[in-house]
Amino acid sequence: MNMFRRKIMAAVFVGLAMLSACGTQGGQSAAEKNVNHKTEFVCPDGAMTPKQISENGENLVDKDVIITGKVSHVCVRSGKKCFIAGNDDSTLLMQVFVGGEIDTFPRELMYKNVAINGVLKVKKIEKEKILAQEQQAKEKMPEDTSSQENCQIIEQCHHVMQQAADMKEWMEKNGKDYYPVYYVEGRKFLN
Repeated sequence: MNMFRRKIMAAVFVGLAMLSACGTQGGQSAAEKNVNHKTEFVCPDGAMTPKQISENGENLVDKDVIITGKVSHVCVRSGKKCFIAGNDDSTLLMQVFVGGEIDTFPRELMYKNVAINGVLKVKKIEKEKILAQEQQAKEKMPEDTSSQENCQIIEQCHHVMQQAADMKEWMEKNGKDYYPVYYVEGRKFLN
């Protein structure tokens, strides 16, 4: 009879587990439902990688786009933005912010392929700001390289100065007095 009781208790626990699993489904965000239910990624027609969007960004600002790629980072504090890396061997990342049907980007999206419909936006970094950041990095650069702390500061300064050089080169090449940083205001998951 003891074995019979154990079987009954096991059946009750399994039943409760199944009910609670079904019951939590309604409280999930659209992103969590997407992560939990999709096993095979299908890239929708018209989807573009961050690199493709950036290359055509000037013509796409304030228009609907479909961004696709692998989620390389999710903001863990709020879940309100993520970074997408393209599957085209590019190192370019693009930020996607929540909006529309997307209320959060759960951590489970990390390293998963996604396709998100949204509106392309641009933040223009003015030339003066780029030059000021470059100058600040030069002034912050320590002359003494003997300490580990100074080596880290030097590395950060070199990174800032390289970014500034890349931005200035782009501005000169394109005849602009600003550097565009494109991002997507997400509307809904498409996969």
